[in-house]
Amino acid sequence: MKRLPGVVYAAFAVAVLSLASLTACGSDNPYDLPEYQSGQASGAMGPGPESQAGDQSGENDPSGSGGGERNATSSPTGSGPVPTASPLSSPASTAVTYTPADVAGEGAWVEKGKVKARTRQARGAVEAVVGYMAQRVQLSNTWQVDENGLAAVATGQAVSSARERALSQQAAGRRSTGRFVVNVSSVKVRGDLATVTGCHFDSTAEVDENGHVLVPPPGGVLISMKVKFAQGVWRVTSWPEKKVPACSGWQK
Repeated sequence: MKRLPGVVYAAFAVAVLSLASLTACGSDNPYDLPEYQSGQASGAMGPGPESQAGDQSGENDPSGSGGGERNATSSPTGSGPVPTASPLSSPASTAVTYTPADVAGEGAWVEKGKVKARTRQARGAVEAVVGYMAQRVQLSNTWQVDENGLAAVATGQAVSSARERALSQQAAGRRSTGRFVVNVSSVKVRGDLATVTGCHFDSTAEVDENGHVLVPPPGGVLISMKVKFAQGVWRVTSWPEKKVPACSGWQK
């Protein structure tokens, strides 16, 4: 009986530890790991870096006219598995600020990814590119051009290319859905002109009126855009007229 206190203490310690363990296991996130934000990378949005050119923006067919490999083309054949992407910061539920026209009501939107822009001028040029892509992916879903919104971020050939994109999407009966992540690795500013280049992550898909995927997400697409500063505003002036190459820089 003299050893009873030690036994009682040991039993009490074991009970406390067991209770703590059970409490932790019963919590939703016992190890305080980062939570995955739902809606960031659904299966329909996961592209592959081997894809050939891009979607939303019509990278595969910069002219914006016809051609299944144009937008959201993951590969020349459109076959093969589509890997998913790691989640980003902006939840999809808050990314679309307009009324989507696709049957599922998902819409198409732009998110800012990895951006290297050290100067105020460079950051201004990047914002113009992000704004232009936002207009481009939206009209790829709705077939409607927001002339005021487009004029605020683009001019010249970039505007006409966006209009052609909307018309070609409507003619083909296709709507873009999903996200387009703008990544910028280089901004070269020379006076009032700038060239913005990046390996963007295009996880948009082209769907028909029933929501069936016609063209899967392309994945990484390498795009350079010309931007000009005029009247106190940076605006995109040109969109590639040739098919853009695939890239994998967005994974790094």
